[in-house]
Amino acid sequence: MFELARENPGSLLAALLLHGLLFGAFFVSIPQTPVQPIPAMPAVDSVVVDPESLLKPTREREAAERRAREREAAEQRLQREVEQRREQERVEREQRAEQARQSEIRRREELERQQREQALAEQRRREEAERLRREAAEQDRLAEIERKQREAEEQRRREAEARAQAQRESELQRQLAEEEARLAAADSGLLAQYIAMIQQRVVRNWNRPASARAGLRCELNVVQAPGGTVLSVAIGECNGDAVVRQSIEAAVLRASPLPPPPDPRLFERNLKFIFAPAD
Repeated sequence: MFELARENPGSLLAALLLHGLLFGAFFVSIPQTPVQPIPAMPAVDSVVVDPESLLKPTREREAAERRAREREAAEQRLQREVEQRREQERVEREQRAEQARQSEIRRREELERQQREQALAEQRRREEAERLRREAAEQDRLAEIERKQREAEEQRRREAEARAQAQRESELQRQLAEEEARLAAADSGLLAQYIAMIQQRVVRNWNRPASARAGLRCELNVVQAPGGTVLSVAIGECNGDAVVRQSIEAAVLRASPLPPPPDPRLFERNLKFIFAPAD
């Protein structure tokens, strides 16, 4: 009881006040029996016993017992109220403790979540940095490969140009040498001999038409294959008529293949010579 008073002084004060109110209500509720004056009795010589006086102690004892029972019931109600209040306070303390525990759990869970998110963000940052590093390294590697390829291509191009230049120079030297040899052969009279052989070959294969007049002179442009085979004939300036022209073209075709030159260097694919038969 004293421990309860130390723990909950307010509750004990409320209980005492309630207890006093209950006792006050109890005494107020007891009916006050007015004292009736005893009528005067004629004096007799006998002793009279008052029934009320005999019942009064019993009534007082019953009233005292009833008051004691009511006081005990009030104390029991007060005790129950105090116990209920203590139980309520205990439940409230447990609820507050549970709330604090749940709040601490949520705080720790939130802290762990933030730590996980930070760790995940750091991991993503490291992975992104590694990816960028690998991409940069790959770009550098590809750039180096491309640079080497360009250098190799440039080297091949320079070498090809050098070879082509050497071939052009060699071909030019060869052509110059051939041209010099051809000119030398021409200067030696072999070219004139070659042209004369072709002219004679064509004249021998010409069937002179009746319209051909004396002093016939026609310019011929003949295209031949390397073996002397005539590919085409074209007549330039000519003082003969159409029949004469046709006869000359037929003579060139019949002269195919043309005789080879005395020196192979004198061969010309496109020949130009004068057809002028003797009268």
